[in-house]
Amino acid sequence: MNKHKRNIALLLIFIGAKGNIIAISDGLLLFTFFYTVFYIRFFKVPIPKSALYLLYGYIVLTILYMVKFNWVNYYSTIRFAMKMYTGFFGILILKEHLFYLFEKCLVTLSKVSLFFFPIQLIAYPYLKQFIGIFETLIPPLDYRGNWYVNNFIFTMNDNAMYRNSGFAWEPKGFANLLILAIFINLLRTGFTRNRNLTILFITILTTQSTTAIVTIFSMIPAFFLYNLKSQTKMLYFIISIFVGIGMFNLDIVGNKIINEFNNSGEHLKYMDVDTDMDKVTLGRFGSMQLALMDFAKNPILGIGMQDKFRTDSEFTHLVYVNGIADFLSRFGLVGMIFLAYTYYQSTKKITQYYNKKGFIFLFLSFLFIFFASAIIINPLYFAFEFYFLANLIPANRLSNPLESLPMVTVISDHPTENPK
Repeated sequence: MNKHKRNIALLLIFIGAKGNIIAISDGLLLFTFFYTVFYIRFFKVPIPKSALYLLYGYIVLTILYMVKFNWVNYYSTIRFAMKMYTGFFGILILKEHLFYLFEKCLVTLSKVSLFFFPIQLIAYPYLKQFIGIFETLIPPLDYRGNWYVNNFIFTMNDNAMYRNSGFAWEPKGFANLLILAIFINLLRTGFTRNRNLTILFITILTTQSTTAIVTIFSMIPAFFLYNLKSQTKMLYFIISIFVGIGMFNLDIVGNKIINEFNNSGEHLKYMDVDTDMDKVTLGRFGSMQLALMDFAKNPILGIGMQDKFRTDSEFTHLVYVNGIADFLSRFGLVGMIFLAYTYYQSTKKITQYYNKKGFIFLFLSFLFIFFASAIIINPLYFAFEFYFLANLIPANRLSNPLESLPMVTVISDHPTENPK
């Protein structure tokens, strides 16, 4: 595999983690976008017609917003397009190599986090000084003040002192990436136990993420059982039910979901209440309530990137947590249908590529992730979303399709073995 493909994959993952000021910067987005463009041009990567159709559709949508609102936010509109095409060109270049590199990267960074996390639990202030040394020495790297530090491979967050944030912006963000890495590992290995899966599983538990626990104890067991051909399927099913019930009874799962749902309107009071806070972060259900207000006003196309038409407080900025709510508010029914269709098609193609069934469980897992995090509009997730558009290799009947790719080194769970 050439180094440029590896670099592009790492850039997409780094941007997807949103761990520091560089990862979320327009400068890095611009660099990654042109990196993919130059790669496509230099290596003469064929561009499918779907790339043009996507562009035409976005231009038409922008014109409709212009007609409707007599104004569009050109900066946000262009930035959205760059994110979308960075992800699209990324998957066009990487194809299935993205899955290989994504799992490999997440396994490596999980090992790093499992090294630092015990130190975080017993010596938080001292480790924080070490992790934050770059932000101390280079003030422009300071991100979110002194309660948050990141050194590219590990994050420390005063709001998550006993949880593992890995290299992402918070534990939930790290868990989102781990969920996808676990799915890829299961697909690649044919649901067999392996060291990489163990590392990913232990790491995701240390995040203590509600989304992660719900997903790995509901969608992943269902995915496994759906592909299981053994006569013991019923036994595994019963065990999964009891384990799932046990997980739901945890405070960070069942009680947290119920309390957040019951108090979903708590933060919405700030729409009419004066406060000295610059912004108020809405919960998952609070975000959905606010989005439905905007949806009722603009149900077909939404408001697009014109945030000044979004319902907000007079006194403080209301921040969406729920990515689906944010997307519904921005792009209405048209956007939601497009989102559902693209992820439906791509998750189906991914599972077909590995000759597995049950793509619906991967599809639902993406929805779980997006319900918990406002990360739909991100180059990494656009890469997964547009997998089916990239004219990739047809579904392969090998148990491990990566073996058919001579440019790819198959991940080995045993370092002493020679890679194929």
